[in-house]
Amino acid sequence: NSTADEYINRVQLGTINNLSGNNGGYGNFTALSTNLVKGTSNTITITPAWVGTKYSEGYRVWIDYNQDGDFLDSGEQVVNVTKTKTTPIARSFTVPASALLGSTRMRVSMKYNASPTSCEVFSFGEVEDYTVNITATARPEDATVATLAFNVYPNPVKGDMLNIAN
Repeated sequence: NSTADEYINRVQLGTINNLSGNNGGYGNFTALSTNLVKGTSNTITITPAWVGTKYSEGYRVWIDYNQDGDFLDSGEQVVNVTKTKTTPIARSFTVPASALLGSTRMRVSMKYNASPTSCEVFSFGEVEDYTVNITATARPEDATVATLAFNVYPNPVKGDMLNIAN
């Protein structure tokens, strides 16, 4: 409801490096995405900002690994930091092997003096949503690519005849 005293100022994860500033309580950044590979460890960094006095904040991050539209399933809460004045907050998590491949939502929440839940209205703090793309491998270009070699003759082509041989 209010970001007059504190808000999420930056979220960093993979290729996401969003200096979001004050979004009045909610920032929809689902147009920003990064790839996360099944079974790998990732570090998310959340940097708060305070307008004046530095208050204790609780932080949580969720990823909808099974893509069912909520963050209520086991293992979807990937970060839980109880109230602290520490800045920035950096925590690591591992994408489970059971995560579904494809794009899904990640929610980052910061709540004044308490731990937020994935879907609630609270008085002070901020929530931001992002997109993560769950992949099976880090870089598809690292996959083995078959190479075909063939001959084309005659060269130059004469008439209607072109031969292709392996």
